[in-house]
Amino acid sequence: MHTVDLIAVCAAVLVVCAFAFVLARQRYMLRLSGAVPFAVQRGQRWLYGIGRYQGGELRWYRALGVGTRPSRVLRQGQVEVLARRTRLPAEANSLPPSAVIVECRAEGETFSLALGESAYTGFVSWLESSAPRA
Repeated sequence: MHTVDLIAVCAAVLVVCAFAFVLARQRYMLRLSGAVPFAVQRGQRWLYGIGRYQGGELRWYRALGVGTRPSRVLRQGQVEVLARRTRLPAEANSLPPSAVIVECRAEGETFSLALGESAYTGFVSWLESSAPRA
């Protein structure tokens, strides 16, 4: 076997292992209690990930990440739902037809989440169960 062939095989094995690790991480996280898949809009792009309710926080982890820290943390009582809408025609290739898009504000920042109908119901219930704001 030539050196170039050996390097190509090693590179291919590394890519397959990295892909398998990312998929295993996703499956593991989705099996945890309080986990739900949803997307966060950043600019014009939708980033997919897994949210996990833990205590008074909703922690969101990017789907294609390998890190163990959440990419975004929403704290109960600090998130305000501004509007709910269906996907726009421009979002047809990015989001499933059943997606519920929620425009939110937290800590002075406005952002959008795309959730399934049951995940949206759980999200709103989680927000409503927080202590009232003063």
